[in-house]
Amino acid sequence: MALAATSLALGQAAAAHAPAAGTDRPNVVFLLLDDMGYADIGAYGNTYHRTPNIDRLAAEGVRFTDAYAAAPNCSPTRASILTGRWPARTRVTQYLPGNVLPHAKLLQVQLPLGLPQDETVLAEPLSAAGYATACIGKWHLGAGVYAPRSRGFGESFASGHWGSHRKMFAPHEQVVVPGAKDGDYLTDSLTTAAERFIERSKDRPFFLYLAYYSVHGPVQAKRRLIDSYAGRNDPSGRNHAVYAAMVEGVDRSVGRLMEKLEQLGLDSKTAVFFFSDNGGVPRRAFNGGFRLGKGYLWEGGIREPLLVRWPDAVPAGAVERTPVTSVDFYPTILEMAGASDAGTHTVDGVSLVPLLRQSGSLQRDALYWHYPHYSNAGSAPSGAIRKGAWKLLEFFEDDHVELYNLAVDPGEAEDRAGTESARARAMRDQLDRWRVSVGAAMPNPNPRYDSAKAKQRYGLRYKAEWDPDDPLLPRP
Repeated sequence: MALAATSLALGQAAAAHAPAAGTDRPNVVFLLLDDMGYADIGAYGNTYHRTPNIDRLAAEGVRFTDAYAAAPNCSPTRASILTGRWPARTRVTQYLPGNVLPHAKLLQVQLPLGLPQDETVLAEPLSAAGYATACIGKWHLGAGVYAPRSRGFGESFASGHWGSHRKMFAPHEQVVVPGAKDGDYLTDSLTTAAERFIERSKDRPFFLYLAYYSVHGPVQAKRRLIDSYAGRNDPSGRNHAVYAAMVEGVDRSVGRLMEKLEQLGLDSKTAVFFFSDNGGVPRRAFNGGFRLGKGYLWEGGIREPLLVRWPDAVPAGAVERTPVTSVDFYPTILEMAGASDAGTHTVDGVSLVPLLRQSGSLQRDALYWHYPHYSNAGSAPSGAIRKGAWKLLEFFEDDHVELYNLAVDPGEAEDRAGTESARARAMRDQLDRWRVSVGAAMPNPNPRYDSAKAKQRYGLRYKAEWDPDDPLLPRP
């Protein structure tokens, strides 16, 4: 089993063989979407949304089929990307600052004010290696001493501590966008800032962390794009033209960024990542037929679109089926950049470079999740482990488990915990050992628990009223 120490050794060994500082090192653009569903783009089978520019990343790079967020909502996944560590280690296991549920069955695990200051952030070793760095867009990992400029990023734009925004059109209220004029669209403003950073940094390697506020609500888009979906066929039957236009707005911004890289002669020197922080909201997003969405540890809440375009390194049009997770981006980008990690920093992720180059496989036994919270979507505290094709979920309120074979049941419709009891016990034991190894904090019983008030106020439904034949959930 490849635990943290093994992962660190692999990452350091890889970095030792990467190009040294001063040689040709790729620029890195990391595009992070908020709440995008697994199948919200054409490359993953969507025929309703128009995403030609994002699809181009898949055509010219690699598309991952089994890529996961380390958590079913935003802050913990963002922390995992930027530290390479499981959310259970960083203690950022829920969106910040979290929610208050005084009558729920369990007391939620306490959260920090922001990503702890003793955590190394990816921008720090990259800056030390000579990279220009910028955080543009959603941060959601704390303000003040926790903010991007205090965590190694050389530049920051519209990257406050806010978890959301009030409007997609300026003024955005909770998001401060320097230079924005009334009516400016937030996605466009972030892209303009990204273009300017690329222009300023064209003569040195750079790392651009561009975290869009889209497609998180409020769901708002430009009228002409909304109108263009009139009469367009949506096989799911929902015909959510505003959401589709919002997705297309992101696609057009990706097109702008690729055009800027080409204009500056940087497209062949730049690696581009495309990823989402968690699953989509089921009533509007396409989660690929996976069960439910944001807030849940079933596949719809954590399996994400992942595209990587890295010219001259990644074969065009490749498809990668190895399970990977967001803690892997940190060691991957360091290896690509030939950068050394901070001396005292340890990572839980493994470098994806062997998969990207198709030169080897990953030495890892399992993927893990720890979510000791109640989400606004209605889920209750839970954990999960994926080992090969098998995935086990553990629900902390009543300690029951569910077991699924994703190879034959990607929609998690048939619980095999009863018929595969020995496998379920072994995987549960492994999940428990992992929690101990990372110091995961567990929720305790709530002495103020009131089932009637909890149900009335929060509508908690960790088993979820889910119909696998729901036409709004297209099959994988």
